Amino acid sequence: MPNVVSHAVNIYYESHGAGSRTLVFAHGMGGNAAIWYQQLAEFSQHYRVITFDHRYFARSPCPESQFDPALFPDDVSAIMDDAGVESAVFVCQSMGGWTGSQMALQKPERVDGLVMSHTPGVFFHSSAVNDPRVVAEMVSRPSPTFGSAALASDYPEKNLAGAVLYGQISGFNNIDPALIPKKIGEAHLGVDTETLKDYDIPTLFVSANKDLLFPAAYIEALAATVPGARFVNLGDAGHSSYFEVPELFNQELSTFLSEL
Repeated sequence: MPNVVSHAVNIYYESHGAGSRTLVFAHGMGGNAAIWYQQLAEFSQHYRVITFDHRYFARSPCPESQFDPALFPDDVSAIMDDAGVESAVFVCQSMGGWTGSQMALQKPERVDGLVMSHTPGVFFHSSAVNDPRVVAEMVSRPSPTFGSAALASDYPEKNLAGAVLYGQISGFNNIDPALIPKKIGEAHLGVDTETLKDYDIPTLFVSANKDLLFPAAYIEALAATVPGARFVNLGDAGHSSYFEVPELFNQELSTFLSEL
């Protein structure tokens, strides 16, 4: 699979399928390109699907000093250029939301639509409150056996094999979990949605009732401040609904794509 160089880091990506529209999947802190296998299997039948490892993760290793979320848009733009893709729908999970939201604001001509799965990305508003210190503490603490803050607390009981698989895929990242929220905070990338007067990217926010990192009520309140955005709650799932309830997630994504 190909790699592209962006700001001195080799960024790994994969391209599968074909179609008139391209989907770019941007993973969260617990994942990498492989974590999207349940979406890749479905959507590559009708779309071109691009997955990648963010810088510092899995097959895109770099020193901690080169992990800078402000570079995410340049990294994914380099991937798109190398793959010959002018624009795409971005499907973003958690940390990946900082990739898609920055692209939507900085390079809107390259974004056909934006799915913000369990993430605020760079967006913030005074009416939507969530404590970043709590998030940083939760993602930095050791996970219980086959558990993760990125999964519903009861997910291992319902699907032990799935929980094991999530941990195995995540384990390939070789990262310091505490570094991610620290670097995001230091980058000062936040954009008040009050300033988005000309924002016209079709946007879908996704959450679920058992997300402890970015609770559904918080994401719903934030979505209400983004012009034209829609919100969906997938119910009985945690922070990673795309992984925990893939049928529901894929159905909502398919509906969103059909509306573009």
